[in-house]
Amino acid sequence: MTASPAQLPFSEAIDFFKQKIRLPSSGWTDIWQEQHSHAFVVAGAAHDDLVEDFYNAIRQAKESGTGYPAFRKQFDEIVAKHGWAYNGTPGWRSKMIYYTNVTQAYNAGREQQMQAVKHLRPYGVYRHTSIEHPRLEHKAWNGLVLPLDDPWWDTHTPQNGWGCKCRKYSLSRIEAAREWEKRGRTGPDEAPPIEMEMRVVGKNGSNPREVWVPKGIDPGFAYNPGKAWLEPQTVPPLQGYDAVLKERETPWPTAFTPPPMPKPTVVPKSALLPANTAPEVAVADFLDVFGASMDEGAAFTDAAGSTLAITKALFQDGKGEFKWMSKPGKVARLEYINLLAMTVIEPDEIWWVWVKDHGENGRWRLKRRYLRAFEVDGTNEFGVSVFEWGKSGWTGSTAFMGTQKSDAAREAYFDKQRAGRLVFSK
Repeated sequence: MTASPAQLPFSEAIDFFKQKIRLPSSGWTDIWQEQHSHAFVVAGAAHDDLVEDFYNAIRQAKESGTGYPAFRKQFDEIVAKHGWAYNGTPGWRSKMIYYTNVTQAYNAGREQQMQAVKHLRPYGVYRHTSIEHPRLEHKAWNGLVLPLDDPWWDTHTPQNGWGCKCRKYSLSRIEAAREWEKRGRTGPDEAPPIEMEMRVVGKNGSNPREVWVPKGIDPGFAYNPGKAWLEPQTVPPLQGYDAVLKERETPWPTAFTPPPMPKPTVVPKSALLPANTAPEVAVADFLDVFGASMDEGAAFTDAAGSTLAITKALFQDGKGEFKWMSKPGKVARLEYINLLAMTVIEPDEIWWVWVKDHGENGRWRLKRRYLRAFEVDGTNEFGVSVFEWGKSGWTGSTAFMGTQKSDAAREAYFDKQRAGRLVFSK
């Protein structure tokens, strides 16, 4: 018996899934078509912890070859852990999440393999494999042989819908000729005309809209997952798709224009604490901005709707002391601690950045990056505060460029602090 694509842990499919950025979302259509080749979302999974757990569960099942049964068990555990409310039955929803992700990973990996040997096997054949309740359009495409470079494959490379089991295989010139002979042809098939229809997507999510899709293909599937992965700069990437851009050392993607440089907030010199401020005093100042104190914490909801717990524990070491803040490399944080608080409360921008824990099998975790530009009153000194928050802790820094810097230099300096996906801009 041949193993299903969902059980095959071949390296190309695993590489495709590994490189995905994990994004919280209110609906599967929050991102669109080719963007799914670069991002992992679960419709309705709006919290980063939930998305992290689903991504790591699928990746583990894929890499270990344990497949859907292992994921199905973890699905129930993840849902119970987070109290997640979702549409459909557990069996149906878990299958949709698992098989859609791993099947598209398989298809993307196969596309990479086909492109690598295209000089030897330059044709592709469409195979309709569903037996029960076939989609008539998919069945009509069965046996169609076209060059791998034919534009028809850009929109019709399987998977072409929810639960679609159609496949695409490469053929040599001799194999392609045999396929044509079976149907009384002497040369390549002609690509079927593409009839477009208007569909409404995201009705139950945060981004409902009308889209044009080829008839016979479910909305969101009219793209070649492997091509979108191999040629990420030919499609509109996610906003701030930083991982792809860094790998290829390119500027922002053409589909994303960063917001203009925010106008710096002018602060008095008194907003900066003296360099010799005691850690306990600096911490008390920080907490006070949030309505918290040394004795009582506070829950703060940021401009993007995420809640942070603000307590003195943010600044304490394992012994409950603040002495670490006076160490070299940390003490500079004290002088600007009020600016860091202002950055969290009223940021110019918030970015979500995914980072991987140390180790080959490390988990992926979400970092929230808060940015705000400042100018010290009467000095023309320009500075940027960065506060990065995650489950493993936080980091903060404020740096000033000095006086008489040009607007272009300020903008370039602020732009360097941007990373990940932009989720809020003032």
